[in-house]
Amino acid sequence: MNGALPEVVHFGVGSSKKEATIRDLVEGSRRWRLWISLGWLDVKQRYRRAVLGPFWITISMSLLVLTLGTVYAGLFKQDVHSFLPYLAGGFIVWNFCTATINESATAFTVAEGLIKQGGIPLSLHIFRTIFRNFVINAHNIVVMLLLYIWQPSLLNLNLLLLVPGLALMLVNFVWISLIIGVLCTRFRDLPPIIGNVLQILFFVTPIMYRPDALPANLSFIVRLNPFYYLIEVVRSPMLGAAPPGYMYAVVVLTAAAGSLLAFWLFVRTRARIAYWL
Repeated sequence: MNGALPEVVHFGVGSSKKEATIRDLVEGSRRWRLWISLGWLDVKQRYRRAVLGPFWITISMSLLVLTLGTVYAGLFKQDVHSFLPYLAGGFIVWNFCTATINESATAFTVAEGLIKQGGIPLSLHIFRTIFRNFVINAHNIVVMLLLYIWQPSLLNLNLLLLVPGLALMLVNFVWISLIIGVLCTRFRDLPPIIGNVLQILFFVTPIMYRPDALPANLSFIVRLNPFYYLIEVVRSPMLGAAPPGYMYAVVVLTAAAGSLLAFWLFVRTRARIAYWL
């Protein structure tokens, strides 16, 4: 465990745990060139010697949207011209969410060697995980481009709202990934549990159906689901619509509350993470 000591000494000696944690987060965000380089390396290694690389994901997404969109449009009696883009936007955003959350469970364990060598902020591995999944899932935008060619009316100035929506999503990913990364490093049986919870959330989140398709007595499932708001502030601009203001408020409040919780947890556990690996 001696390899972990340089990191602890660099960030912890002569300062409180809270100050050391703040320095870790600030230093991790400042070293953006490093976590971008590591993220690109992860993408290259994942698709080494693959002919189509991550575009296999795009092909699978296209087929999934086309087949399920046609079936569920008939099942829910929806117009296929409006339902296909809705379904595609939901799948694209949800895949980004689930991939980031699932891989956050191993963000620290897969970087065991770097962490034990010391000198690198632990938060850097969280930023690396988020960036890696952003690059991989960005290939699915090709699906939306095809839909824009099919339906040019989806393109309007509301598409610019994708920028703040995506920024809010990434901010929420930081605290979610940090909490999951810490807990899954301490308790190694949590990752499959998180995977199962995400599968349940998929069915109770309006991805394959519209919120108004639920009966009135079940509408609380949507209203109390934070993932609905997180997805909608990104999906709506992709479909040429402006999300209601209250959705931004919910996502901002979720980010603030979650960030405080993640900071509290990171303060208490940051110095122990290297010893849990």
